[in-house]
Amino acid sequence: MEENNQIIQNESSTLNNDDTIFDPMESDNQIMDAPSHNKPHLQQQPKGIRAIGYTLIGFFVLMFAIAIAALIL
Repeated sequence: MEENNQIIQNESSTLNNDDTIFDPMESDNQIMDAPSHNKPHLQQQPKGIRAIGYTLIGFFVLMFAIAIAALIL
């Protein structure tokens, strides 16, 4: 009986030595080799994507300026 208790203690001590908790985000980051929680910045994109982004941002700023001007006049 004492031998069984020793085996159980040995197995439980090996299970409790691993203090890490499974983190799905960390697992995804390791698999994809990139942090998945960072948002991509426009400056890091290829030229074509940047051109489209800057065009859309400029369009919305221009539309906002036109709307403000139309309300004032």
